[in-house]
Amino acid sequence: MAVVADSGALYALYDAQDKYHRVVAKAIENCRGPIIVPTAILAEIDYLLREFIGVDAELDFLEGISSGSYTLEAFTSQDLARCRELLAQHRDLDLGLADAAVIATAERLRVDRILTVDQRHFRAVRPKHGRAFVLVPFDTM
Repeated sequence: MAVVADSGALYALYDAQDKYHRVVAKAIENCRGPIIVPTAILAEIDYLLREFIGVDAELDFLEGISSGSYTLEAFTSQDLARCRELLAQHRDLDLGLADAAVIATAERLRVDRILTVDQRHFRAVRPKHGRAFVLVPFDTM
């Protein structure tokens, strides 16, 4: 099954000291479908990896994209409109564009699984289809 990745989970994968590193690595190892990375979150991932781990982690992530470990998904005008809607609707949640882009991408692709370590945001927002997202790794352990 496909999963849409959030930047926090991808960061945890590359930071061996992160408290979620092992469970995220195991979840990715068990993933049987594509790991979709919305292009809208690339800058956030790049910043986190470079700032807190270093350029080697950044290069490893880019190699993962080049080698096909991740599937990049374009940010569309439909996604932008949905992000704006989500940000306005969840103003008090302080959702942010990156998380809204993950949700919008998952909804558009009809993917109900999100690879994340951010339960606060992704449990609070219901996708348009109404069923809660399955949060990997938490809901699959």
